[in-house]
Amino acid sequence: MIFSSRPLIVQVFMHPPESEVSTLLLALLKEMGGVMLMLSVMLRLAARDPARNVAILDALTMGLFILAITPLVSLKTTDIGKLYPAYFIWGRSLVRLALVMVLLWVRPREALGGQP
Repeated sequence: MIFSSRPLIVQVFMHPPESEVSTLLLALLKEMGGVMLMLSVMLRLAARDPARNVAILDALTMGLFILAITPLVSLKTTDIGKLYPAYFIWGRSLVRLALVMVLLWVRPREALGGQP
């Protein structure tokens, strides 16, 4: 998304009207691409020693949980159901919640009371 152009974005978003793909949308997509690249580098570095980098994994888990809940709130409070079918939104949220549960399950456990 960082190096994409308007025609590629139109193709990725399933050919919306050209007027809906604004310069602001393109700028925001490039910013989000940068954030995703930063997140992937952080996770790659944290994967080397997960026991020492538990805070990064916890932040990812919390972020995925928030990203699972916010589309459901948007579905309830706005008319986003006109843009996407509700089952797409529910399905995406359920997949994210499943990833949260997997990350919580494989999370490194600290020793109780400082004992190994």
